[in-house]
Amino acid sequence: MYRIDEIVRYAKDNKIALQSFFHKKDMPGNMSKHIFHALVLLSIESPIELSRFLNIPISHLEKTINKPDYKHYTVRKKRGGERHIYAPEKQLKKIQKRLNYFLQAWYLWIKPEEVHGFVINPHYLGRYCNIAANAAVHTGKKQVLNIDLKDFFECISAKRIKSVFTSPYFNFNEHIAIALTLLTTYQAKLPTGAPTSPVLSNFVCLPLDAQLQTFCKENGLQYTRYADDLTFSADTDISYDTILDIILLIQKNGFSINVKKLRQQSSSRKQTVTGLTVNKKVNVDRKMLKKIRAMLHDLQTNGLEAATRRHFKLHTTADSDLQSCFMNRLDGYINFVGQIRGKEDAFYRKYINQYESIFAKKM
Repeated sequence: MYRIDEIVRYAKDNKIALQSFFHKKDMPGNMSKHIFHALVLLSIESPIELSRFLNIPISHLEKTINKPDYKHYTVRKKRGGERHIYAPEKQLKKIQKRLNYFLQAWYLWIKPEEVHGFVINPHYLGRYCNIAANAAVHTGKKQVLNIDLKDFFECISAKRIKSVFTSPYFNFNEHIAIALTLLTTYQAKLPTGAPTSPVLSNFVCLPLDAQLQTFCKENGLQYTRYADDLTFSADTDISYDTILDIILLIQKNGFSINVKKLRQQSSSRKQTVTGLTVNKKVNVDRKMLKKIRAMLHDLQTNGLEAATRRHFKLHTTADSDLQSCFMNRLDGYINFVGQIRGKEDAFYRKYINQYESIFAKKM
């Protein structure tokens, strides 16, 4: 297993060959696709190389760096309050999507096994990171502890992002580190809505994940992280002192916890991890099944427009866009049940048959 500094040094030392293959839309035959793309990203050392890598004229790149354009809007949170979304304009979004692809390739190479969120999974690797895999670690445990990081993206400053780019994980020089920081941050922090924010948050969390991994091994705990949801479990009681130690580690790494979402769940009650129950096996929460059943019944009994109004709690007529959203959401819920419980599950078969029957009648 190569050390991170050795990988980064290899990329810099072999940048001419790597970038030559890359710009010819070719790759060495002895490398996996994600490894090659990670090395190409790590090999960048000048603004011209960055410009060619992003496939954008350097004048356009400079303009985008100096005047990033975002659209701001808010969405309601489930438990009240608003979430501020900053969506990049077309050119910047295109750049961020490209960066995200290569950042994901590098993160996949060095990713801790405890992390299951914000990860792209190449099918050829035969491994997947999702909420089911995240929850499976904590099945059949005496206690499950859920901790939510507060204002996850907003608390990650541009300064921290620049520090990541100059750290041993990338070892970019000042010019490249600053350019990438300005391309991926807004108002001096990670913007919620930018394609690059999720993977960059994972890079920022690498020291936290390593420290929590060590702590949990020393204290007989299991640990996983899915984005800002941290889960710990044990075959014994998780003591108050242990919880305080975990919180202290989180705070030392520049994060704070959402006290309202901290939950300690014993096996005598329902234990949930990222919305899935884990008492005996990973399963869909009964509330989800009940919700699907109610939506299907409302749709069959009262029609799409009335069901949409009730679902979104509207006092006026639901327009066609909202009605489409209702159908897509219902379809998503049903497919989620199939993903977790299996396509042969009785509940899934019943719900998907009902949905397809209703949809066929609408057509």
